[in-house]
Amino acid sequence: MSELFSDDQGQPRVLWGAAINSASPRAAEMAARVGFDVVWIEMEHASVDLLTAEAMCTAAQAGGAVPLVRTIGCRREHILHALEIGGRLVVVPLVNDAETAREVVRHGKFRPLGERGYNTRSRAARFGLEALPAARMNAETCLFPQVETRAAAANVEAILAVDGIAGVFIGPGDLSADLDRPGDFANPELREMVTACIRAARAAGKHAGILASPGPLLDDALAAGADLCVIGSDFGAMIQVWREQLARCRAR
Repeated sequence: MSELFSDDQGQPRVLWGAAINSASPRAAEMAARVGFDVVWIEMEHASVDLLTAEAMCTAAQAGGAVPLVRTIGCRREHILHALEIGGRLVVVPLVNDAETAREVVRHGKFRPLGERGYNTRSRAARFGLEALPAARMNAETCLFPQVETRAAAANVEAILAVDGIAGVFIGPGDLSADLDRPGDFANPELREMVTACIRAARAAGKHAGILASPGPLLDDALAAGADLCVIGSDFGAMIQVWREQLARCRAR
């Protein structure tokens, strides 16, 4: 289990996260200073380039949070770049089987676990200003295949059995779409699939994450043992507040 998931007394803790969709380093730092443990840096569905993502990692850490990078995909450069810029938690989308999970480890961990490219001048390596053994750098990063299809859910135990995988991260949005019920987070089949994957991760001694707003699905996930919960986003918060402000002003 990663030390990131322990408090100062070494007790297990849930990491609470906020997603930043605006590509704003300031928003990343602000989320950290508000008190979120994790700042989600969105590269799959947002217009975030590597330099911006690196600045967001720096900003999140400046505010006291752990940078999480969701990659564009599962190719070598996607995973390697997310780690090199300082992502400590890396979520890789559409990992449907153990073979793909092994490729994630091959690209994301140094030997003997994988074959990650070695570069001492990256931000992750402190620019070469201090000696960082590969074993330490392996221990400081967590790779999370994202479960977002029926196939991934069916193969979750095999995915979790891959050495070097920290756990799984559930994507209920795409999972609901794969169940032909897009956005229906109250669907019993979806809720059972989500909790089964989380229980499998915890039974394997690994971590389990989910992106879910406060509500029944998040409650189910926490009851099943989820310990990485991304519960909101900068866009979602702005939309809600702006709508309320606009409605109040128009009602005057």
